[in-house]
Amino acid sequence: MGSFVKCDVGIVSYRCFDRLSMCLESLLSMERPFPGKVLVFENGPEGFPSSLEKRFPQVTFRKNRQNLGFARTCNEIIKASVAPYICFLNPDTVLKRPFLGRAMHFLECNREVAVVGPRIVNPDGTVQESARGFPRLSTAFFGRTCLLTRFMPSNPVSKRNLQAGYSSAQPIEVDWVTGACMVVRRRAIREVGGFDEGFFMYWEDCDWCTRFRSIGWKVLYHPGLGPIEHHSGSSSKKARLKSHFWFHKSAVRLYLKYDVSPFHLGSVLAVAGGIARFLMFLPMVIASME
Repeated sequence: MGSFVKCDVGIVSYRCFDRLSMCLESLLSMERPFPGKVLVFENGPEGFPSSLEKRFPQVTFRKNRQNLGFARTCNEIIKASVAPYICFLNPDTVLKRPFLGRAMHFLECNREVAVVGPRIVNPDGTVQESARGFPRLSTAFFGRTCLLTRFMPSNPVSKRNLQAGYSSAQPIEVDWVTGACMVVRRRAIREVGGFDEGFFMYWEDCDWCTRFRSIGWKVLYHPGLGPIEHHSGSSSKKARLKSHFWFHKSAVRLYLKYDVSPFHLGSVLAVAGGIARFLMFLPMVIASME
């Protein structure tokens, strides 16, 4: 891999400065020398603590005037970035070992790959389902956090939806990888465009990977890269009710965008199912806010 190869890192933050500090500390201590720029864009109402900016002077911090949403902010990061590769990283992640150099080398050797996602683990070390199949109506009942998946994790529907749990360290082609950590080729972005800003938050990563694949690019999950520890939901916990709403609205929007069922009957079921699932989990969300 030539010395000219660079990778910028973009982080979208929302009121989780403690987690963000841990993320930046792990990133800048693990990745030496650092291969590019670090861009952190904040969507919350407060500005960055001065202590954070002083601690990481090599980081570019930008406070948005309003909450632009995840997809739009990622597109702003793409505009501000210059490197041939961009790593999108959640602020509630911690690098356990260096991975950017190996990720760039993998992409340099596999020119047909647009996106590669590393192995992501929960704080207890278990594998987080960060590589998935394109969602179907069954995903509403057999998704990552659904009860049926928790009680019957080896059922064939969940295994099709959740593809990160296989034991090999070899990369596999998947439908999509989570935006919690993905490394993306800029040339592929030029061809397909940035994130669809119609997704305020949630499911924009699935849509993006789907668009890459639709024009011939590959999306790979590489469990030999990482691990990246992910403390899920650090930002969404700051606005649980809004997050619950946007999750379901974006899920329905994704299905409507790609529905090919006769007479769009699938869209009707998706809207009805999305509303039903939203209302079913709403009491638990409200209870968690108290």
